[in-house]
Amino acid sequence: MRIFKRDIHNPEELVSDSQTALQYLKDGNQRYLDNQTIERNSNAKDRDVLKDGQQPFAVIVTCADSRVSPEIYFDQKLGDVFIIRNAGNIADETTLGSIEYAVMHLGTPLVVVVGHSNCGAVAAAFKCGENPCNLQSIINKISYNIEDSDDLEGGIRANIDSTVETIKDDIAIKETGATVIGAYYDIESGKVSWIQ
Repeated sequence: MRIFKRDIHNPEELVSDSQTALQYLKDGNQRYLDNQTIERNSNAKDRDVLKDGQQPFAVIVTCADSRVSPEIYFDQKLGDVFIIRNAGNIADETTLGSIEYAVMHLGTPLVVVVGHSNCGAVAAAFKCGENPCNLQSIINKISYNIEDSDDLEGGIRANIDSTVETIKDDIAIKETGATVIGAYYDIESGKVSWIQ
């Protein structure tokens, strides 16, 4: 049986160190890859612990793609991670406001932008087709993020990097000292690679 560097996060525990938070995510992804995920029979207990508040140790900004569920591939429970999902994992005003809430009011020390393989939103930005107004605003943001990219994989990584930089530049997020990093989730293997 694999021994992990950190215990599994207790939802009552406030994590103020971004390195501890990052290790929880790394350990969780390794459990997922090893098919040794945590037991999910503690939901009632976790709900009881969380009824009066939350102390997530990481904010995850990721794509709305149904194949990309961070609670699953990071093997976390209720209350562990604060998830923000939208097509193409972009940082618009709503995303930034949600991150500000988590880092300022909940004390979350780590923000991770997770892009993924075969991202349809990034692929759509390369096609430059016609889309409904709201979808087009997402495609426009991604197109700006990937303007120097030659292919889909490069575009996905450029989009991650650009979103990370947008979040890092937010004044309120800077003031908290939260760590902001990127990551790449491979849909086929389940592995998360870290971009630091």
